[in-house]
Amino acid sequence: MDPLTHGLASLALQRGLFPKASWRAIIAILCAGLVADVDFLSANFGPSAYLRWNRTATHSIAFILVLALAAFLFSLMLRNNSRASWTGFSWAAITAAAALHILMDLLQADPVAPFWPFSPRRFSLDISPAIDPWLLVILAAAIVLPELFRLVSDEIGSRAKRPRGRNGAIAGLAFALIYFAMRAQFHGNVTASLEARTVSGEIPRRVAAFPDSVSPFLWHSVVETESALHLFTMRSMGGEVSYAAGVTTLRKPEPSPVLTSAQSSPAAITFLKTARFPKATVEQETEGFSVEINDLKDQAMQTPTRAIFTDIVIDKNGSLVSSEFQWQKALRHP
Repeated sequence: MDPLTHGLASLALQRGLFPKASWRAIIAILCAGLVADVDFLSANFGPSAYLRWNRTATHSIAFILVLALAAFLFSLMLRNNSRASWTGFSWAAITAAAALHILMDLLQADPVAPFWPFSPRRFSLDISPAIDPWLLVILAAAIVLPELFRLVSDEIGSRAKRPRGRNGAIAGLAFALIYFAMRAQFHGNVTASLEARTVSGEIPRRVAAFPDSVSPFLWHSVVETESALHLFTMRSMGGEVSYAAGVTTLRKPEPSPVLTSAQSSPAAITFLKTARFPKATVEQETEGFSVEINDLKDQAMQTPTRAIFTDIVIDKNGSLVSSEFQWQKALRHP
């Protein structure tokens, strides 16, 4: 998710569960809730580095444990020095903020590798978009509304003895959980409906429903059948699921030595380990063949940036000339 959402979630966590933290401890908790996204800087080193490091090392349980250990050692140092300016700092708060970041990112469609470096397998629940305006409203209200009520109370001379903003933060986190549960219900209804339908007379092999960036009722879906990949948008309202847009069908390329050679290239092997719905396009060129492998998840979700595809060149004899990762241009949903 975006840094603003993670920052608000970490602040709500601090106010709800660690309300006695000093301003230095609050900053430490916020940093713990944001630091995992430092892997986004890997994009500056090209698509290959981005594909390898984004949502792996800093989005893992191992990274959380490293932060927890560092926070524990720092808390011991503070205890020995008796520094009151760090009141409320604890390894538990740092660990909770870091874990909350990973859990929130697991709700998205972009997969996370929580068991890195022991396992490269990535996981995603496909429930929440990268930037969710409704979640932002919930978290912002949990922080801002208690401050407004506090100002009103101060004006009339009434001072609450409870920690600042604690009840509002707890309520905001509870509403966020309810919101995620609602999204999970809608997502489950859509995937169940997709699995039960035939597309162009073929039975689905795999299905996925990805969240819309604005509406929790719209889901951009991909269905793989034996001969094609199908993209369309579904609407989930309560227990009813219906088509919100027409179906776009993309036929799979016929098996060939060229396609086999392309799929065996180093870049393709790496890409196919992370791509949710890979789609190859083979074009004949003057001196051979050009093969592109895209992940239709990016096309279905209309991913604006940081989408990657594999560009492979095969000569006339079917031998590999080159294989590399490229940044995808701006994508449009069909």
